[in-house]
Parts: sequence; structure tokens; C-alpha cells
Amino acid sequence: MRYSLYARHKLFIIIGFVATLVLAPALQAATHYKVLYRFTDGADGAYPNSLILDKAGNIYGTAAAGGDPDSGNLNSGCGVVFELLPSGDGIWQERVLYAFHGRTDGAQPGGNLVFDASGNIYGTTSGGSAGGTVFELSPQGDGTWVETVLARFSGNFDGQAVAIDALGNLFGVISYAESVVYELSPPQQKGGTWTETTIYTTPEFVWIGSNLVLDQKRNLYGSWSPNFCCGGVYEFTYADKGWQLTNIYAFQGGGNGGEPESGVILDSKGRMYGTGMSGGNNWGIVFELKRSGGQWDESMLYNFCSFNNCADGAWPYAPLAFDQAGNLYGTTEAGGTTCVYIHGCGVVFKLAPTKSGEWNETVLHRFKGGLDGYSPFDGVILDGKGHMYGTTSLGGTSSGHGYGTVFEVTP
Repeated sequence: MRYSLYARHKLFIIIGFVATLVLAPALQAATHYKVLYRFTDGADGAYPNSLILDKAGNIYGTAAAGGDPDSGNLNSGCGVVFELLPSGDGIWQERVLYAFHGRTDGAQPGGNLVFDASGNIYGTTSGGSAGGTVFELSPQGDGTWVETVLARFSGNFDGQAVAIDALGNLFGVISYAESVVYELSPPQQKGGTWTETTIYTTPEFVWIGSNLVLDQKRNLYGSWSPNFCCGGVYEFTYADKGWQLTNIYAFQGGGNGGEPESGVILDSKGRMYGTGMSGGNNWGIVFELKRSGGQWDESMLYNFCSFNNCADGAWPYAPLAFDQAGNLYGTTEAGGTTCVYIHGCGVVFKLAPTKSGEWNETVLHRFKGGLDGYSPFDGVILDGKGHMYGTTSLGGTSSGHGYGTVFEVTP
């Protein structure tokens, strides 16, 4: 089942979970954890989403609330696009690139951002007076950024995902009672209208996951999840001026996992990796899909809540990330350790392959709530130098539920 941003925050504040007690506490690596920024629900934003890096190592992201206090939103604003820049003394400074007003420009940005080759930023909002939007932010010579709405969808929607190919075409997902996968093609002349094409519309109560990925042949991959068990992974191939859908794997539920709500990532050999919110010990799994002949076979790489009190994590919602050595990294929304608000504030984890074919999990950080942050709803990004960055959707204050953080983990 899918929840809106604010409903999800309320849910995590009110309830926890009862963990299965098995084995011993999970191993935690000796890593360095640092909060780079704590949101205040003021002009700086609140409730951050996933992050991206530019070539200089600056961090960009969206926050679903905060920004413009006069926007008419029930909170302090309709959300922002922000940049974090490092300084010589190790302090990161936030700069708001754009604050949404909740009118035709959109409101409550979510999902991910992407860059094009010219340094423009693309993303989505889920609301606004004229409905949700796909937007472009373009840098100006004076350091400001200008927003352009590329497409507008009537009503409010959830499940924003956006990907970009080498030609500058955008691919995304909007979700109402069902999901729509679409393509936006740039105009031939600057300032022209972008062309929208609907690739696929799911049946009612079937939703596309929160991440899309393109391979080198421009095939599009993602995951789908129904209102109840169990979901699967799909492929769109382009041929004869049209897109063809192939459901390449359907989860069976139970010990094999299900509800892959965060999409998949690809390695150089065409294998797919992702997370499932259910199955295994009923607290989620990490899976691999490998082509075998004419079909795809699933392997469960890790089964969460395999340790006392889910010290190894629970509910892996976010996409995974690779390092250069082939290790996998991710987050879980819950598990790890008991904190002030819920039983388990979430973890950052690493999965490393072994010579025997097994994958070993190491917990890199267990969130504690409060100033430390909690509920990392989105995944982590890596800079190629051993640094990982991510967000917690809550926490960052010494009292109350907080408005989220941006953090760094360094092995």
C-alpha cells in the first residue's frame, strides 16, 4: 500500500513494529557518520528526498515542504530544490535554488532529480493549483535558477520517478489509482513545447516503483507492485516507433519476497538488483535477477530482520547503489536500534559478495533519532571516493519529530 509523504510521517511517529528475535546482533562497521545539514521547516525546506551530485561534488535535492511561507500551503511552504556546498572548514552550506509557490509552478517536489549535459536540472512535483508538474531548472549567469514547467498532469499524484537518456528525452511515472509511464521529448528549437507520449498505463491498483533505469540500448526497466502481493519487474523495449512491455519476473511472495517498490539497478553484465518490502522474514529482502536461457531467475541476497530486534534493518524501500568494487549499498526505513519515536530508526547497510556466492551484510550506521535523524526513506549516493550521502525524512531536532537531515557516511 502506498502512503502520501505526510501520512507516512504520521504513521512512523505513531506506530512501531515487533521484531523477530533470532541470532545475534548484526555486525556494525567502524565508519564515520556526520550530519551535513538539518532542515528547519523554514525557507530552507523540510522532509528531503533523494540526492544527486554534480561533477564538483556539490549535492542537490528536493524537500517536500518549507520554502515560501506565503504559498498558502498548510505547512511552511510548498517545497524547494536545494544545493549543499562544502566549505574549507568541513561545514556544508545550503542554498535554495527554487522555492515552489503552489500555483502553476507546482508544489511538493518528490522523487529524484537528474542533470542533462548542459547542467539543467529536471524533476517533478506532486501538486499545485493546476496539478502536478515535470519541471526544468536552468542556471543563469547571475547565479539564479529559472523554472520552466515542461508538462502538467491534472490532479495530484504520487510516485514520481524521472530518468534521462543521452538524447535528453525524459522518462517518468505518475501514480493515481494506477500508474502512467510517459516520455517527454525536447523541442527541436529552444523554447518550444516538449512532446509527451504515454508509454503505458497500468491496471487500477497497480503501481510502478519509484525508480526507472535505462540500459545502453535505451531499454527501460522498473518494478511494479499491486495493492496486495506480490509485484514484479518489467522491461520496455522500443521498436517500430512504439514501446513493448515485457513482464520479466513476477514475485511469488512468502519467503521469496515481494513488493519491489523501488525499481532495480543494473550491473555491467545485465544482472538486476533491487529490494522488496515484504517476504523473507516479513521485513523485506534484497534480490538479484539473472537471465538464464529465456527466463530470469531470482536469488535472495539478503533477508532483513535476521538478527535480534531487527538490528540489521527492516523495510528496505529505497533503490540500491553500487560501488566500483561491486558492493551494494542501501537503507532501511526501520530496524537498527530502538529510538525515541519508533522501535528502530533505520540503517545504512552494505552487502558484499563472497567467493562462495553468498552476500554478507554490514551495518554502516544505525540511526538514533533526534539530532541524528531517522527514517531514511530514500537511498544513498556515492561519490567515487568512498563517501556516501543520503537523507533522513525525519529527525534533526532535539525534540519533536524533526524535518529531516542530509548525512554523510565514510568507511
